[in-house]
Amino acid sequence: MIDKTAMIANVMATQPTGNVGGAGAVNKGQGPEGSFTDVIGKMLENSSKASATADDFAQRLQMNDPKVSLEQTVLAMNSASLQFTAVVQTRNKVLQAYNDIMNMPV
Repeated sequence: MIDKTAMIANVMATQPTGNVGGAGAVNKGQGPEGSFTDVIGKMLENSSKASATADDFAQRLQMNDPKVSLEQTVLAMNSASLQFTAVVQTRNKVLQAYNDIMNMPV
C-alpha cells in the first residue's frame, strides 16, 4: 500500500515557495529570495529536477518496479508539466514587459 499523504508531500516539496515580489520586497535589486535571476534559476532547476523525477518514475513503472505506482508517476508528471508551464509563462511575461517598455514613446 502506498502512503498517498507522503507522496503528495514529496510532490509539494518540489514546488517553489515564498513570495517572489511585492511591497517592500525590493532591496538593492534583491527580494527576500534573492535577485530575479536567482529566482528564475531556481525555478528552472526545480522544473528540471521534477522532469527528471517524472522520467525516472515512468521508466521504473514500465519496468514493473513494485515501489512505484501509477498514481505516483502521474502526480510527478503533472507536477513537472505545471512547473515547466510556470517557467514558460514567466518568460513570456518578462518578454512582453520588455517589449512594452521598448515600444514606449520617449
